[in-house]
Amino acid sequence: MAEPPPGAGPGAGAGGAGGGRNPGDGILGSGPANGRLRDADTAPERIWAMLNPVESEAVVNALRRWQCSFGFKGRRSGPAMAGANILDPYVRLILDRCLPSAVERQLCSEPLDALLNAVIAVRTAVIDESLMRWAHQEGVMQLINVASGFDTRAWRLRWPSRMRVYEIDSATVHAQKSAALGDIDTSCGRAALVGGVFNLGDVLKRLPLVGYDPSRPTLWLVEDVVEYMLPAHVSAMFATMAAHCAPGSRLVASLSDVKLRDLLRRYGHTTHLVEEFEPPGIVLNRIGAAGWHAEVILSGQLEDRFDVDLHNCLYIVHGTRL
Repeated sequence: MAEPPPGAGPGAGAGGAGGGRNPGDGILGSGPANGRLRDADTAPERIWAMLNPVESEAVVNALRRWQCSFGFKGRRSGPAMAGANILDPYVRLILDRCLPSAVERQLCSEPLDALLNAVIAVRTAVIDESLMRWAHQEGVMQLINVASGFDTRAWRLRWPSRMRVYEIDSATVHAQKSAALGDIDTSCGRAALVGGVFNLGDVLKRLPLVGYDPSRPTLWLVEDVVEYMLPAHVSAMFATMAAHCAPGSRLVASLSDVKLRDLLRRYGHTTHLVEEFEPPGIVLNRIGAAGWHAEVILSGQLEDRFDVDLHNCLYIVHGTRL
């Protein structure tokens, strides 16, 4: 998740109606092809230094997803986690642009490295599976990715050709992603909108200008977002989402247990998770009260399916707009 600085106003960049480079991305700033040129202004050290704490956290999540591409061994006997086959070459281009090698080495040597990689591998696999099922089998052709960070699903997944993906995040995140990936075709239409969870309503009001149809069902992705928000803001976010989409819209969200926050603070890099960190069950109730029929996949269920120890740190919510 990445948020704009306080007071940042919403804007929009409209993608094309199919695959290929999205012309509207250019208004957010473009750089050298795939970000591979390295001068004083594009060195990873300089870009890393200009990111705010939550934007840098989004880069760290991108690193974990890159590490996930190499697979895992199960708890009992060696085979890689069934169903968690993630291949994300695009995220490496983002890391080469935004993450200094020294910082990458430090992150990869953290005591929680294996746990964080497992959490993101399972989270990514389950979310991918959900979105692909809803798009291909149910025919929901628009996705809003709230606080998208350096997510590469618009490039990585095989979307239907009519699919449109709307990514909402800070201008800095969009600019760096465009510089790294802007010359690479996507399999869907993509629009990048500047904003965040605290002005989500304003951003959603502008979405129809770039092709969004609130009268049709929508897919919503809320990945690694709730943990950075105060409880009242969480309720407001899910209620705002419900107010801007049709009944039958689908939601997938990731939740973490307070144990993960405490482990990160004890053994990991500095994080910005809120003190008012609520158990997943309470967050589930907030989602339901905001207008969604929601169910949660428990951490233990995920551990059994993927044969990996998540230390009860990961929960996945599936919701349907009532």
